[in-house]
Amino acid sequence: MIRPLSALVLLALLLAAPALADEVQLRNGDRLTGTVVTLANGTLTFSTPYGNVRVPWTDVTSLIVAEPILVTIGGKTALQPGGTIALAQVTALERRRPAFVIDGGANAGLITTAGNTDVNNLRMDGDVVARGGENRYSASAAVTRAQDRGVETARSWSTALKYDRFLSERLFVNGNAILTSDRFRDLDLRSAIGAGIGYQVLATPVVTLTADAGLGYVNENLASQPDDSYTAFRESATLRVAVVRDRVQVFHQHDGYFGVTGDDNLFMRMQNGVSIALAGGFVTTLRHDLDYDRSPAPGRRSTDRTLALTLGYRF
Repeated sequence: MIRPLSALVLLALLLAAPALADEVQLRNGDRLTGTVVTLANGTLTFSTPYGNVRVPWTDVTSLIVAEPILVTIGGKTALQPGGTIALAQVTALERRRPAFVIDGGANAGLITTAGNTDVNNLRMDGDVVARGGENRYSASAAVTRAQDRGVETARSWSTALKYDRFLSERLFVNGNAILTSDRFRDLDLRSAIGAGIGYQVLATPVVTLTADAGLGYVNENLASQPDDSYTAFRESATLRVAVVRDRVQVFHQHDGYFGVTGDDNLFMRMQNGVSIALAGGFVTTLRHDLDYDRSPAPGRRSTDRTLALTLGYRF
């Protein structure tokens, strides 16, 4: 007997356009969009824009997969080209993964005025993450320029590079580098490198939290003062919270280098903000960046802040 579709628990395998995302419906009414990673040992791993989510297979009421996937039914695995399958029959799902999965985006904000005021501000930033097997590579950069009546008032840039090697699904070792230049802080170049161990603390449909710690080394080349360097303890954390699923996300990320040599050495950089998805991959982001140096160059302040509203694109 064929029951109504609403009463069936089905796995729909659709030959859809590659741009479409997978969709999973949960027993509590939640709906997630993203990409199926695997189904193994009764747990579905589902990739969302905010990180991987692990869901008990028994909590899934329907699953739509946009591209062919390896499905295990009754001990036999096949590449499904389309159709529907009862979820109870499925014991495993697996992707034919490409060598690398790349995610990222770029944002820009520009303010220009003329007449009684003459101000020009430019802010650009971007990030990219490439994951292949146990290896993950991350890079980000930001540039800020500002002029007021023809006088430069801000000129800075920073970039961060990070490599993670996963030892298990959540545990990883890593190495990182942060480079910063800021004319108005007398900072030709600050180089901070570190290595340590990290852990994916949370990975839910709403919240993802990653933390890592280790040792680091900081070298500061100043324009008009003697250079400085020190060994440091390093810690970092990234938090993302989906306030409105697939639409509004708040985020926090920071890196801190706490000096264990020298006198009163410490620097920390932090980003906080909210990102709103628009349409077709476009997003608008309100972001507050903070850079704190407990021992700045003489005559400079310890804290620099940048508040930016940008329009960008995620791919």
